[in-house]
Amino acid sequence: MLRTLLINELDIEDRNKMVNIFFLIGDMENVTHRLLDYFNSVDSEYYGKGMLKYDGIELSVQVGDIPEVVRELVKLNVDIYGIYELYKPE
Repeated sequence: MLRTLLINELDIEDRNKMVNIFFLIGDMENVTHRLLDYFNSVDSEYYGKGMLKYDGIELSVQVGDIPEVVRELVKLNVDIYGIYELYKPE
């Protein structure tokens, strides 16, 4: 079965633009607790800005913050398979 995924192209020059970025993460059933501990902590700068999905996490962040989120995910020892902004027609 062929599945099509529409995504928006990120303008990396507009670092302050708020976007909803999806991080496709492997082995979610075993890393969910790590993601919750970090991203859902009231001390986290991402608190209240994310939503766990069955195959990753979606965060509302500025474009310029994406590399920092990736660094945090690497520290949490999770496998990242994709980073994109899903297309949502307006």
